[in-house]
Amino acid sequence: MAPTATATPADILKYQSDLVRTGNYLPLGRINKIALGPCASYTPPPGDPFIAKFGRLIDLRERFLPLAYSLDRSQLLITAPLMDRNGRVSLPDLPDPNWQPPERTREEITGVEDKEATARLRKETPNAPPVMKPVEVDRARNTPRMIPQRLEDRTSDKLAGSGGRILVFQPVESMAVQPEKDSNLLPTAWVVEFSFNPMDQTHACFLVNAATGECHLFGGRWDIKRPMGEE
Repeated sequence: MAPTATATPADILKYQSDLVRTGNYLPLGRINKIALGPCASYTPPPGDPFIAKFGRLIDLRERFLPLAYSLDRSQLLITAPLMDRNGRVSLPDLPDPNWQPPERTREEITGVEDKEATARLRKETPNAPPVMKPVEVDRARNTPRMIPQRLEDRTSDKLAGSGGRILVFQPVESMAVQPEKDSNLLPTAWVVEFSFNPMDQTHACFLVNAATGECHLFGGRWDIKRPMGEE
């Protein structure tokens, strides 16, 4: 049964969990990024170059979260836990946005002389320039430094009564979503925009159970922005 107007937050979260558990939902797509707005209770960690540059952006990279509607389209549901490949509740590492590639070496620019090829050529053309061959580029040296993206660095709030297990990320301003149709991902992007709901006086929150990875979207109003012409 759908929650009533007098339902508590706990009632709504249980309702969402039951919908996910029983498969009573309509797939929408997959969440790639979650943008969080300013929050008075939040203090950014010192020395995190990603947060300093982009704010409290959660970038899921290849570890997207599946997004769905409830059948009555009253709820947005996250239908899988937030976990890495080793079963840990965590976010993926990110490239350091301040990383700069090192200057190319002279050998990387000009190559190195192929002395055998040069010798063969000069037997026919004594004054020929040396034959140069490219050098293998050190990929590790030219790969951006990765930095950890920690859940606890993006919120200071925990859900009351959860024993500190449920992290609360608020307010959610928007989510980038790759939509799906008939179980196929579409080559486009949607943005889910969130706003304050004056009816229940809530902002949108993203909740993560730090023990299980179970996720919820709770509160606020939402509107899906699609490219012109898409339904």
